[in-house]
Amino acid sequence: MRPTFRLGRIAGVDVGFHWSLLVFGALLVSSLAGGMLPDAVPQARGSYLSAAVLAVFLFFGSILAHELAHSIVARRQGQTVNGITLWLLGGVSELGSEAKTANDELRVAIAGPATSIALGGVFAALAFAFDAILPAGGLVPTVAWWLAIVNVALGLFNLLPGAPLDGGRVLAALHWKFRGDRRNAQISAARAGRVLGIVLIAGSVALILSGTGTFITALVGFFVLSASRREESTARLLRTLDGRTVGQLMRPLAGLPPEWTTVADFGPNAEPTLVAGWDGTPTALLLPGAVLAVPPASRSQVQLRALAVPLARFPRVRTDELATDVMEKGLPAIVEDAEGRPVGLFGFDELKIAARNDPVLARSAR
Repeated sequence: MRPTFRLGRIAGVDVGFHWSLLVFGALLVSSLAGGMLPDAVPQARGSYLSAAVLAVFLFFGSILAHELAHSIVARRQGQTVNGITLWLLGGVSELGSEAKTANDELRVAIAGPATSIALGGVFAALAFAFDAILPAGGLVPTVAWWLAIVNVALGLFNLLPGAPLDGGRVLAALHWKFRGDRRNAQISAARAGRVLGIVLIAGSVALILSGTGTFITALVGFFVLSASRREESTARLLRTLDGRTVGQLMRPLAGLPPEWTTVADFGPNAEPTLVAGWDGTPTALLLPGAVLAVPPASRSQVQLRALAVPLARFPRVRTDELATDVMEKGLPAIVEDAEGRPVGLFGFDELKIAARNDPVLARSAR
């Protein structure tokens, strides 16, 4: 999930939101101002619309606090955090590296729900205080009670045992801690998430047919189901990469043609190829299949320099680095030998080849 708008950095973490958050916010304001608040406080002093906007703003702030808790704990444990994105169904903390231990994974997972439940307690205390000091019929205590309920509900819902929810992370961390197999723990949590997604969808459909439900639960169920499948695939892929170096998985670089060589002279070579500058040193990389995309009629006019990507744009890694560590730096990456000479390419094609070692991934790729 990529943010449409960036809000800046909070506690050292990039924060943004997707445009779908605006749609959800408008729907939520409409629901609160047009139904829930008038029903709860029929003779209210003040504006239902203003109270609804305040409630939604604080609710989104609560979701951000939930995600910041994940990110801050992760950073304190040495993990990288790429950013936080708020969207239609909540928030996503994009962690750039994995936890080193099961206990670290557990702390990161539990931080978000604990923060939401704690915020629920704070808003409940404020609601009691507002009820005691403000005149009857005010909207502020009702908004505080609503925020208390939704924060506790958010924390408890996220603790349901299935990835990608926080409860799935807790389940995976405990499985990892007591069984000692990180990838199997992640796969089990993803499978639990698949079951949870199906249950949410089925339950939502049943409630809608009975006239008491909404489509939101079904939407959440579809998200959980889809994300759990992706997480299982990722865990299976990482299992095939564990303990293997990029030197074992890389695709060797071919040739060193001058950058002014035409595609016609170069030929239909689909291998990654270093391209040399005027002094004969490598300056750019011709990615696999780049020349095949050039129409036959243009191959005698197009030079390799027009197709090659400067080497400076690629991460540089050593042949003895673990493939799982290199994935965190970004792909594709140039692999260098002990003397710093580029000797191979490690990218998404190499991941697909490695995935063939997993029977489930191999079947899905057919």
